[in-house]
Amino acid sequence: MNTKNAKKNLSIGFIGAGNMAEAMIAALLPTGAFSPDHILAGDVNPQRSEYMEKTYGIRRVDDNRAIVEACQVVVFAVKPQQMADLLKDLSGRRAFDAITDRLLVISIAAGVHLETFEKAIYAGKTEAERQRIPIVRVMPNTPALVGAGMCAFSANRHAIGDDIDITHEILGAMGDAIQCDESKMDAVTAVSGSGPAYCFYFIESIIEAGEKLGLTPEEAFQLTVSTFKGALRLMEVQGESPAALRRKVTSPGGTTEAALRVFEENRLKEKLIAAVSSAAHRARELGQS
Repeated sequence: MNTKNAKKNLSIGFIGAGNMAEAMIAALLPTGAFSPDHILAGDVNPQRSEYMEKTYGIRRVDDNRAIVEACQVVVFAVKPQQMADLLKDLSGRRAFDAITDRLLVISIAAGVHLETFEKAIYAGKTEAERQRIPIVRVMPNTPALVGAGMCAFSANRHAIGDDIDITHEILGAMGDAIQCDESKMDAVTAVSGSGPAYCFYFIESIIEAGEKLGLTPEEAFQLTVSTFKGALRLMEVQGESPAALRRKVTSPGGTTEAALRVFEENRLKEKLIAAVSSAAHRARELGQS
């Protein structure tokens, strides 16, 4: 599998065509990494498959086994609770037995471990056959829908250089991507997977505060959202830590200090850390179920 020939030779298939699969397809098409006729997608909802075909010009394939057999990259984009039945069906139909070249398996199902895929796909196969089916687990987040996602991925022992390059190319089309050990994926889920919701919660709260202070909903929304965007941009451009930038804004005896004092008195930082830790704990529980 050579990334330099991705545009000409490789086909990518999506088993599941929900919002995240659509985000990946919509992001990939402008890059030219895969042409529309080399992108296959299927979904249990035929209307969803038809929509994807009409909207993006890709190939609709309703048989999951056919997607596995036709593609060099297959993205498993179904809900985590559907994964066991899907893998059982594909294994029972011997979908992975005819792989003679190389098949890169990518899962974006939260909490589904690499081991789950290995048990289903590698059963009864020789080591040489297993080496031809590398597996990568991905944790994306919803800003990928607008090309501003943050993805982390873990690869199993059979994923080599080209497999990692292809994964970076696919995920990079949706935003940023980093590779990490699978043992960190629960923390990744808690920080970046669930992270957008934390941001929205803060924005929602500050907008509500602005309205209570007399701003119109429109004024409170624009002031808050633009402030968050500006603060992130300032941190990116100046390369300073959040703590350093916070101190620069906080004048002794000023308005910012008055607000931050309330945060400290209510131990907001400790509660935020506890909340993220709770999300990681839940991610571990879901992975064990």
